[in-house]
Amino acid sequence: MAKSIKKKRMTRHELKEDKFLEATKNFITFFRANTARIILTIIILLGVSIAVRVYFSNRRNAEETARIKKLYADALFENGNFKDAVGGYQEIIQLHGGTRAGKISTLFLANCYYFVGDMDNALEFYEKALKLLKKNPNWASASEMGIASVYEQKGSFDAAIESYNNVISNYENSPARIDAFHSKARCLEFMNRYPEAIEVYSAIESEYPDTDFANEAKQRIVFLKGAVESERIPK
Repeated sequence: MAKSIKKKRMTRHELKEDKFLEATKNFITFFRANTARIILTIIILLGVSIAVRVYFSNRRNAEETARIKKLYADALFENGNFKDAVGGYQEIIQLHGGTRAGKISTLFLANCYYFVGDMDNALEFYEKALKLLKKNPNWASASEMGIASVYEQKGSFDAAIESYNNVISNYENSPARIDAFHSKARCLEFMNRYPEAIEVYSAIESEYPDTDFANEAKQRIVFLKGAVESERIPK
């Protein structure tokens, strides 16, 4: 009678070891077959990683350099030295235009041109600033106010009113909004459109009650109503 051979049962530990050895063997086989491709991929990934680090390092350095240069230009601006400030802001825009300080410098450059009476350049840079700073309500509304102010200085009151309306409608939480109301009413007065100006002052009373703005608006309403009535009196 033949002796039966008892089959050995593998334990879980032995099964795991067997699978590990098989996986290792497959990995080594794959690595040997694709060595060049794997090394190339590693080199590319390392290159990308280094490039990203260099990019962000350069960006931080550019931001800091632009910020420091802007501080100097701002000091000139605050002292009323607008012509020298123009040169400072221009340098920032040319060398660091993509930085936050560079974008804000576009608005300040427009302000400089406005204060020296160069309305054409002021308008050009206010419009550029509006595009660059549109994501920041305060800077964007300031840019829009600049555009409106240039048109007002040029006597283009309809265009000025349009930009003031943009501030009123699009930037409800901006400090510039109340200035836009007053400026719009002023333009309407210049155009002798007194009833429309009264409507704007009434809106100020309604939206900014218990403020100095409302008190000033009341005074203008009384004055303009008197002007409207006087025009109805036969000469």
